[in-house]
Amino acid sequence: LEFADVKKYGVAGTVAYVITELAFWIVAFPVAATALYNTSGHWPDFGDNADRAAVLGFIFAGANVARLAVPLRLGAALALAPWVDENLLNRGEGGG
Repeated sequence: LEFADVKKYGVAGTVAYVITELAFWIVAFPVAATALYNTSGHWPDFGDNADRAAVLGFIFAGANVARLAVPLRLGAALALAPWVDENLLNRGEGGG
């Protein structure tokens, strides 16, 4: 799978891909904060530069590992595209 496959669905495919990416980042932050807690024994204090850097480091590492799952994310976007088209993009259209 490649992004060109998602683009074949037009706007719906692009929006679906954006949704999958947002889902990744929504999950990445709490996972990184939990990783910091598990390794250091305290939750991140974002007033502390070291804690901010550590959380960003965990997110960076996770993003690099997540590159291995790009086909899964593209597949999720392909699966989500028809739903996006029907429920988000064409809500006011249709029979009734």
